[in-house]
Amino acid sequence: MKPSIGRIVHYKDTEGKTLAAMVVHVNPDTEGMVNLTVWNEFGKQFNTLNVHQGDGAKQWNLPPRV
Repeated sequence: MKPSIGRIVHYKDTEGKTLAAMVVHVNPDTEGMVNLTVWNEFGKQFNTLNVHQGDGAKQWNLPPRV
């Protein structure tokens, strides 16, 4: 699925924790690379740039459907 601005996604940090994030920019020259605003488990916000889609550390993915 193509990412879009404002979409809520999951971001996996370097410790393997899944965090809530929002897409704030989609890089038009790449496939699935975005800039994110991320919230940690304490609600503290940080930004991360040029994030690729995937299941690994420092990557984003769509939340699973339940």
